[in-house]
Amino acid sequence: MSSEIIEYQKNLEELTNEITLVRSEIRSLKNERIGIIGELKDLRSERRKLINEFRELKERYNILNSKRKELVEKVRSLRKERREKLGQMKAILNLMDKKRRNLNILAKEVRIPISAIRKEIERLEWIQQTRPLTIEEENRIIREIARLEELLDKALKAREEKKQFLELRAELVKLRVEVSDLQKKINETSKEIDRIDSKRQDLRDKLNNYREKISGLTEEINELQNRLNQINQKIDELVDRLNELRNKYNDLVNEIEKKRIEKILSEKKKRVEEKLKKGERRLTLEELKILYSDADELLEEFKES
Repeated sequence: MSSEIIEYQKNLEELTNEITLVRSEIRSLKNERIGIIGELKDLRSERRKLINEFRELKERYNILNSKRKELVEKVRSLRKERREKLGQMKAILNLMDKKRRNLNILAKEVRIPISAIRKEIERLEWIQQTRPLTIEEENRIIREIARLEELLDKALKAREEKKQFLELRAELVKLRVEVSDLQKKINETSKEIDRIDSKRQDLRDKLNNYREKISGLTEEINELQNRLNQINQKIDELVDRLNELRNKYNDLVNEIEKKRIEKILSEKKKRVEEKLKKGERRLTLEELKILYSDADELLEEFKES
């Protein structure tokens, strides 16, 4: 066996070993890829589940926000109404104080019941109409009737003032009850807002926890996806390398086969030439082809036979 063939075979063995190594590396990378794809599938499924749960919590949080907004507006409206009623109470108290002072003044001036005043006026008017009176007596009765009528006006005014005072006091009591009811509603609504705030805080904590988990999964998924992309790229490179090695292997096998055939043809041609030298003129068709045909043509025919 020639040194050239030996060298070719050595190269062929090296190519075989390298092809085996490349195939092994491709197989290992494909196995790793299968594992990563499965892991990615699980992680994405888990992330979708977390995202759906996150959206549900977010919806509940938004509902609580809307409810809280309604309650805050309700408290604002209740407080406004309470301020208005407190303003009305203040105005009524001022008016009652004014009427109380007026009543105190009138009470000092009017100490006789209205019925007694009217009866006295009627008595004096009867005397004035039925008895003969002197001018002096007439004037005295007229002045007394005038004084009593003035006193009656004050008494009637005092009665009206007292009536209005009592109406104002009743209105004040009514407003106090309404203000108390409004304050109760404000307190109850404020407590409801506090309960909602507690729930909102709990949901915010859960939402932040979900965000962290989703973010962590996304980061892990991105890392695995990058690794998968690297593996795919490496596999493509190794497949190209494997094809290149296979081509080299095939070329080297062909070259070895070519050298082997060339050696056989050379030996055959040498035998034919020796046959001619010995004077043997009768050659076979195959021997003539070997002797006179082009070497490459003979190689092709030999390969096909």
